[in-house]
Amino acid sequence: MWWEKKPTKAAQKLPTEPPKPPEFVAEEPEIAQVSFEKLEEPYKDQWELMQDAFALIDYRLYLYYKNHQWLGPTGEMRNMLGLVVSREEFEHNLIKAAQTGLVEKLNSEELEQIRMGEAVFTRRLGLLQEASFPLLRVFHQFQLDDFQRSVLLLAYAARLDTKYERLFAYLQDDITKKAPSVSLAVQLYLPQGKTVEEYMALFSRESLFTSLFMEGPLQEGNLQLKPMVLEYLSAGTIASRDGLWVFDGRAEEPEDPLVTGLELADQLTLVMQGRPQAVALTGPEGVGRRFQIQHLMTKRREICLFADLASQEDKARAVARAVLAARLLDAYLCCSGLDSVNAEGEIEPASPAMCQALTEADPGKEPLFLVSHKKLTRPARPVTMEFSLEVPEENERLALFTHYFQTVPLGEEVSLQELSAKFRFVPRQIKGAAAQAAGLAQIQGESLNNAAVHRCCYRQVVHRLDKLAKRIEPHFCWEDVVLPQMQKKLMQQACNHIRYQHRVYQEWGFSQKIGYGKGLSILFAGAPGTGKTMCAQVIARELNMEIYKINISQIVSKYIGETEKNLQAVFHEARNSNCILFFDECDAIFGKRSDVKDAHDRNANVEVAYLLQQIEDYDGVCLLATNLVQNIDAAFMRRITYVVHFPFPEPPQRKEIYLRTLPKGAPVDEDVDWDFIAEKFELSGGHIKNIVLGAAFMAAGEDQPINMRHVLTAAVNEMRKNEIVVVREDLREYMDLLEE
Repeated sequence: MWWEKKPTKAAQKLPTEPPKPPEFVAEEPEIAQVSFEKLEEPYKDQWELMQDAFALIDYRLYLYYKNHQWLGPTGEMRNMLGLVVSREEFEHNLIKAAQTGLVEKLNSEELEQIRMGEAVFTRRLGLLQEASFPLLRVFHQFQLDDFQRSVLLLAYAARLDTKYERLFAYLQDDITKKAPSVSLAVQLYLPQGKTVEEYMALFSRESLFTSLFMEGPLQEGNLQLKPMVLEYLSAGTIASRDGLWVFDGRAEEPEDPLVTGLELADQLTLVMQGRPQAVALTGPEGVGRRFQIQHLMTKRREICLFADLASQEDKARAVARAVLAARLLDAYLCCSGLDSVNAEGEIEPASPAMCQALTEADPGKEPLFLVSHKKLTRPARPVTMEFSLEVPEENERLALFTHYFQTVPLGEEVSLQELSAKFRFVPRQIKGAAAQAAGLAQIQGESLNNAAVHRCCYRQVVHRLDKLAKRIEPHFCWEDVVLPQMQKKLMQQACNHIRYQHRVYQEWGFSQKIGYGKGLSILFAGAPGTGKTMCAQVIARELNMEIYKINISQIVSKYIGETEKNLQAVFHEARNSNCILFFDECDAIFGKRSDVKDAHDRNANVEVAYLLQQIEDYDGVCLLATNLVQNIDAAFMRRITYVVHFPFPEPPQRKEIYLRTLPKGAPVDEDVDWDFIAEKFELSGGHIKNIVLGAAFMAAGEDQPINMRHVLTAAVNEMRKNEIVVVREDLREYMDLLEE
């Protein structure tokens, strides 16, 4: 066995000199050298530059090969995998001197050859403008010294020419290592008189230089350029990718002109002259924060890299990636999507980790632009200028509607003033509505009517109102309403309150006199079934607005403060959705305030007071319906714009309701005495609807037209349902039609 064998002479005493490999005679290889012929000419392109870089790299690799033994005493290739080490190779490595820089092992002739080649290379580089080639821009933007530039060229050359893969694998004694290692780079380019440890440490700390290399391989000691760096070095630019897009103000302009926000644009121009460290723009999505920066870049003829961090899980890594791209492009950096979203879907300010990442970010150019919904909890830079962008005012919205709808064919009844008053849109929503309208008009081949334009606008609305309310599809019009003329005229007048908001508040200047309470609120008061819900649908259809019926059971909570929180959410989402809020049975939450006797009274009064504030501040349309108007708090009546009383219908109105409830296609027998039915049964419109529908189903079951017997039976059943006794003798000549 091997442990029984006598130790060899080599094992007894380590040799003072490594064994010499077998002697062989070989010609000196001809290594390409830097050309001296064009010493006074700058490089015409980056590829010509790389040709000289290849020559310099090849000569250093040859000298490294010539002066080092890395394959053991026999020099056999079969051991190059690094997996099997022979005893001879182990002993050879024990006595081999520690690795040092290449220049320490060269003779004067070799050193002079390197010096002259690099002098020619440097001379021709100096004749170039600083930003001539992507390589030169990287040298400048990342502040690289001579050693770092050489390492960058080495790593880049490894990707341009596949011959280096085999060379690096051979030199590093590992066939899997096709990229240069940190150790190899340091040995190749270590300046004379410097230590390996000093330069190896450069790759262990975060810096502009190390940001060019992939983090994982770098930690393992391998030099691989990041794909973004390779793309820039080869193409001179970076294509837009996940979360990153480039706006070049030197060659392109924003899609649209600045219709609004001209004052802010002037402020940004002045701020840039003061050289702030950061500029923060806050406001809702689509209000034009990035749009303003695009116009600023076009005015200054600069490049800006826009980085959306909202979808990135690792915020710090995403910021570092954006900073790298901005430095490569020598561009301003604009970071958006800084806010966080909590479990309830509400937007919250940027997290501390995000703020810290922004504080440490160094894109090279200042200011750093920050775009968010809410103000940052702490400034990213000591000198930060902050601007807040709000939803455009009505005059500004009208200007935007006029600009974007100028090429859309609209019907004569379409009023852009009405649209600007109804829809509290940001510029992006108005542009989207115009694009939808233009496409719809092209498909239809005709001008769009008012209803079609409103539908295009509502497609731009994003809200969460469905959680607290139910959307009602309006099916009724003015012809379906049976009310005294005074009530109908009052509701039509209320509709004009929305149609002519722009004229009254803007053109006539009432907005300067009235700071709040500009919304429309209508209270419908009357007995059940008198048509309150129907009229709410009629108004929604007349105004071409969506209507949501508030679910009182989901609003009112037994927990203190929850009711107010739910109410706040309702009105907030209603402002975003530009819809009508309909509170049915509103006396449940709009009840009278009482004297405070205990904590329950106090909390109830707080809820009513809070609701009063919300109603007054809401500038949309709010409809309220109640059966008990006497229970409504008196303070509400002052805040209600219109109060419409729904009287109990008299016989003529009841007859009209019967006739209007019947569809045109329903078969009705001529023997139905509508005058008698309307006179005899004192019921509201809701009950009448039940009677007509019940009679229709009875007639359909008997395969007959609707006759007097069907209507009379349905009416008696409706009375009995409400515990009202009907005496047969009171039906006079029709009492025989009833079954016992």
